[in-house]
Amino acid sequence: MKFKSIRISGFKSFLEPTEIDLNEGLTGIVGPNGCGKSNIVEAMKWVMGENSARQMRGEGMDDVIFSGSNERPARNFAEVTIKLDNTEKKAPASFNQFDEIEISRKIEREKGSTYRVNSKQVRARDVQLIFADTATGARSSGIVSQGRISQIIESSLEERRIILEEAANIKGLHNRRHEAELKLNGATDNLSRLLDIENTYNEQLIELEKQGRKAARYRSVGDRLRKAEASLFLSLLNTAEQEFNDLETKFEKSKNNVEEAQINLSKNTKSKLEIFNKLPELRKIETEKAAILQSLNISKIRLEEEEATSKFTLNNVLNQITQIETDIKREIEIKDDANKTIANLLLEKDKLQLDTKDFTTKKNDASKRVNELKIKSEDADAKLSSINSEIFSIKSDKSDLENRINNLKEKIKNSEDQKSQFNIAEDKKLIDEHDKKRINIEKLIKEENNKLELIKKQLENKENLNINLKEKKAKIDYDLNVMRADLHSLSSLLGYDEFKNNTLEATIDDIGNLQDAIGSVLGETILAPVKSDSSDEQNTSYWKDGITTKFQEKLPKGATPLISKIKKNSILDIALIGIGIVENEKTALKLQKELSFGQALTTLKGGLWRWDGYVQPLGVQNSYSERLQQITKLRNLQDELPTKEKEEVTIVNEINKNELELKKFFETTREIESKISLLNNELNDTKLSISSLDSKINSSTILLKEHQNILDTSQKELVDLEILSKKSLNLPTLLADELKIRNTADQCRNELTDAMAAEQQIRNQESYQQRNLMQINNQKNDWENRKDEAETRIKSLKVRLDNLKEDKSRLEKLPDNFVEKANELNLKIETAEQNRNFAADKLVQTETLLNEAEKLEKSSEQNLASFREDMIKVEASLNLAKTKIENIEDRVHEKLRIKSNQLKEIVNLSDNEELNTSIETLEKTVQRLLNERESLGAVNLRAEEEMNEMRQKIELMSKERVDLELAIEKLKSGIFELNKEGRQRLKDSFELVNKNFKNLFKKLFGGGDAELKLVGDDDPLKAGLEILASPPGKKMQLLSLLSGGEQALTAISLIFSVFLCNPAPICILDEVDAALDDSNVGRFCNLLDKIVDETETYFLVVTHHRLTMAKMNRLFGVTMEQKGISRLVSVDLEQANKIKDIA
Repeated sequence: MKFKSIRISGFKSFLEPTEIDLNEGLTGIVGPNGCGKSNIVEAMKWVMGENSARQMRGEGMDDVIFSGSNERPARNFAEVTIKLDNTEKKAPASFNQFDEIEISRKIEREKGSTYRVNSKQVRARDVQLIFADTATGARSSGIVSQGRISQIIESSLEERRIILEEAANIKGLHNRRHEAELKLNGATDNLSRLLDIENTYNEQLIELEKQGRKAARYRSVGDRLRKAEASLFLSLLNTAEQEFNDLETKFEKSKNNVEEAQINLSKNTKSKLEIFNKLPELRKIETEKAAILQSLNISKIRLEEEEATSKFTLNNVLNQITQIETDIKREIEIKDDANKTIANLLLEKDKLQLDTKDFTTKKNDASKRVNELKIKSEDADAKLSSINSEIFSIKSDKSDLENRINNLKEKIKNSEDQKSQFNIAEDKKLIDEHDKKRINIEKLIKEENNKLELIKKQLENKENLNINLKEKKAKIDYDLNVMRADLHSLSSLLGYDEFKNNTLEATIDDIGNLQDAIGSVLGETILAPVKSDSSDEQNTSYWKDGITTKFQEKLPKGATPLISKIKKNSILDIALIGIGIVENEKTALKLQKELSFGQALTTLKGGLWRWDGYVQPLGVQNSYSERLQQITKLRNLQDELPTKEKEEVTIVNEINKNELELKKFFETTREIESKISLLNNELNDTKLSISSLDSKINSSTILLKEHQNILDTSQKELVDLEILSKKSLNLPTLLADELKIRNTADQCRNELTDAMAAEQQIRNQESYQQRNLMQINNQKNDWENRKDEAETRIKSLKVRLDNLKEDKSRLEKLPDNFVEKANELNLKIETAEQNRNFAADKLVQTETLLNEAEKLEKSSEQNLASFREDMIKVEASLNLAKTKIENIEDRVHEKLRIKSNQLKEIVNLSDNEELNTSIETLEKTVQRLLNERESLGAVNLRAEEEMNEMRQKIELMSKERVDLELAIEKLKSGIFELNKEGRQRLKDSFELVNKNFKNLFKKLFGGGDAELKLVGDDDPLKAGLEILASPPGKKMQLLSLLSGGEQALTAISLIFSVFLCNPAPICILDEVDAALDDSNVGRFCNLLDKIVDETETYFLVVTHHRLTMAKMNRLFGVTMEQKGISRLVSVDLEQANKIKDIA
C-alpha cells in the first residue's frame, strides 16, 4: 500500500483543515522552532493508533485538540485522515475490496476517539493491524521522532532487541500471541472453575442418591403406616359402635324403671302426711327439753373442738419440724454432691489441659512435615522444569550449533593478531569502592524495610482493629436506640420494673410482630423453663440448651424462614428451624403440599400448617401471652441497657486510643518511607555509576580477553558446543529421565496432600478439646451456683425450725385446763338428758309410725333416684359412645383424608369380613411404624427428580470440559507455533540487519567496521542487542564509548539497516540530522537518495539543516502567522529547477 495524503483539522496548532500530498522521493518540512512541524509527525502517529498521551507530549489525549489562542476559541474535536492506495490489494482481507482506503480518527473533548475506515466505524485494533501488516504504525521503525537517536544510544540491550523485532515484522505475531495467551489463561481459569463445579455436582449427586433411597424407604413405611392406622381405626370404630348399641338398649330399660318408681313414691308420701299432722305439739315439748340439752352438748363439743384443735396444731408443728429436718439433710447432701462434682470437673479440666499441650507438639510436628514435603515437592518441580528446559533447548538449538562452531573458528582466526592496550585496574578500584558503598546502602535499606514491614503489620492490625471497633460501636449505638425506645414504650404501657426470668419466652427479644406466629408454632412450650441439663428436675417439662441440628431443607418459594426475622437465640434457632412465614392463610394452604419433613408454615396473624397435614386455623387460641412477652422483654431491656451503655463508653475510649496510635504509626511509616526513598535514590545513583564503570570495563575486558585469551577460551567453547551437539543424541535418555522425575514430583504432591490432611485433623481435634474445656467450665459454674443456693436454703430452714420449736413448747401446756371444764359439763348434761327422755318417749311412739312411713317414702325416693341415676349414667355413656365414634371418624379424616366407610377398602377387607387383630397389637404396630419413620429423619421427597437434573448438568459439564481441553491444546499449539515463527524471523532478520548495518556503517563513516551481537540469553526473543563499532582508524568498541557524532551516525546506520529489511511505504524523520556536521549530513542525504532509488518508500523529513533542505524533492513550510495557529505552504523543488532550466 502507498500513502497518498494526510489531512489535519483541529489537531494541536493546525486549526484550519490542512492537507499534505505524499509523493515519491524526499519531502521536507521546514520552519522555525515551535511553529508546529513535529505536530505533523504526531498527527501521523496519532491516526495510526497511538494511545499514549505522553507520546503526544500531553497529559491527556484531549490535549491534541486545538486549545485556543488570543484570537481564536478552542475546538471541541480534532480529526486526522490518511488516504492509502490499495490497488495492489495488500491490505487485510476485510478491506481488500477497496482500491483506496481512507482511515480517519476523530476525538471529541471528554468523549474519546472513534476510528473509521472508508466511513465505517472500526476498532483501534483494526487500524493498528492494517499498519502493522505493512511494517508501519505509530511506533514502527519507519517513524523516527525527535530523541529517537539518543533513545537508541541510551537504551538497554533488551530494549534494542525491539528494533530487530520491528525489522522482522513480528509485532503482529506478538499481538496474536498476547491474544492467544489471554484466551489460554481465560480457558484455563474456566476449566479450573468447571472442574470445581463438576466435582461439587458429583458430590451432590452422591448425596441425592442417598436421599433417593431414603425417600423410597420413607414412602414404603408411609404406605404400611397408613394401612396399619386404617386397621386400628376400623377396630376402634367397630368396638365403639358395638358399645353404643348395647348402651342404647340399657337406656330404654332404665327409663321404664323410673316411671314405676314415681308411682310408688306418690302412695308412700300420702301416708306420711297423715301421721305428720299429729306431731307438732309433741315436738314442741320435746324441743324445749332438747334445746337445754343441746346447749350443754354444744358447749361440750366446743370444748372438745378446742382440745382437738390444739392437738392438731401440735401434730402439724411436729410434722413441719420433721419435714424441715429432712429438707436440711437433703440440702446438705446437695451441697456435698456439688463439692464432689466440682472436684471431678477440676480433675477432668486438668487432664484436658495436659492433653492440649500434647496437641501443640503434634501440630508443630505436622506443620514441620508439611513444610518438608513442600520443599521436597518444589525441588522435584524445579528438576522437572530444568530437564524440560534442557530437552527444549536441545530440540530448538540443534540446527544452530554448526553455524556457531564455524563462526567461532572464524572469530579465532580474525582475533589472533590483535592485542588490547587497556588498563582497567583504576576502573576496578572505583567499582570496588562503589560496590562497598552499594552494600552499605542495601544493608541500610534492608534494615529500614524490615522496620517498615514490622510497622506496616502493626499498622494493618491497628486499622483492622479500628474498623472492627467502629463497626461494633455502630451496632451498639443502633441497639441502644432500639432498646431505649422499646423501654420507654413498654414502661408506659405496663408500668412494671422487674420480673423473673426462667422461661423460654423470657429469652425472646426483638421479634417485631411475630408474637402470634411464634405462639401458634410453639404453643404452651413457650412458657417452659430453659435449662442446661436435667439433673435438678426430673418431673418438669423444660427446654434443654445447647442442642444443635443438621436440618438444612429449604422452604418452598414464597415462604421466608421465621428464624431470619428474629434475634439470634440458641433455643429458638433450633425450635423454629424449618418454620416459614407466608403472607396469608390462602398462601399457606397452597404451599403446605410442598413442605418437607419437619417443616411448617405460619402467618404474622398466627395459624399453623404442618408438613404432615395438621392445620391450626387463624383465631384458634393458644397459651402464648402477649403481655407476658412484653413484660419479659421490658425486664431484659432494663438488665441490658446499663451494660450496653458501658460498652459504648468503653468502645469510644478504645477508638480514640487506637486512632492516636494509628496517627503515630502513619507518621513513623512516612518517615521510614522517605528515608528509604532517599536511600534508593542514592543506591540507584551508585548502581548507575557501577553499571557505567562495568560497561567500560566489560567493553575493555571483551576486547582484552577475546584478543589475549581467545585461543584457550574459544577452544573451550568449541568443546562445549561439540558436547551440546552430542547431547542431542541423548534426547531419548533425557525423555526417560523426565518421566521418572515427573513421577517423583507427582508422588511428592500426593504425600504433601496427605500430610496437610493429617495436620487439619489434628487442628480439628484440638478445637474439639477446647470446646470440652468450655463445657467443663460452664458445668463447674452451675454446680457452684447450686452449692451457694443450698447453703442459703439451709440457713433459712434453720431459722424456721427454731420458730416451730417455740410453738411446740406453748401447745404442750394446754391439755391440763380442758379436763376440769369437761367434768362440770358432763353433770349438767346428765340431768338435762333425763328430762328430755321423758318428753321424747311420748314423741317416739308417734315418730316411730312416722319413721316407718318416711322409710317407705325414702325407699321409694331412693329407688327413684337410683333408677334416675342409672338412666342418666346410661345416657351419659351413650353420649360419650356417640362422641367417641365421631372422634374416631374425625381422626380418620384428619390422618387418612378418607371417610370411615372407606377404611375396609384400605385394609383390603370385604363388607362381611371383620378384623381378628387386637387393638393393643394394632397400636404397637402403628407406634413401631411411626418410630421407624421418625428414625429416618428429614427426607427429601424430590430427591429422584433432583438426581436426574443433576446427572443432566454433569453430562453437560463433561461436554463443556472436553471442548475447553481441546481449545486449550489448540491455543498452546498456536502459541508454540507463533514463538517458533517469531524466533526464526528474528534470526533471519538479525543476519540481514547485521549485514545492512555493516554496509551502511561503512557508507556513512567512509570506512571502518561494525557488527551486532545477541547477548544475555540463548533464546533470540529474550536476548539483548549489543552494538560494536570501529570508525576509521579506531579500534572496535561498544556504542557507549564512541563520541556523540559517531554514536548518532551509528544509530542512524542501525535505524536504516532495520528499515531496509522490511521497507515501509513511508518513512518519517524528525530532525534526525540535528547532531551531524555538514560532511556527515551530505553522506546522510546521499543514503536517503540511494534508499529512494532502491525502494518505493516515501520520505517525510523534518529538518533545519540547509544541506538537507537542498536535497529534498519538495518542501513544505510551516509558519505561525497568528500566535498558536500553524499554516502550511509548499514548494516543488523539482518543478522549480525545471522552470529555472527552461528560463
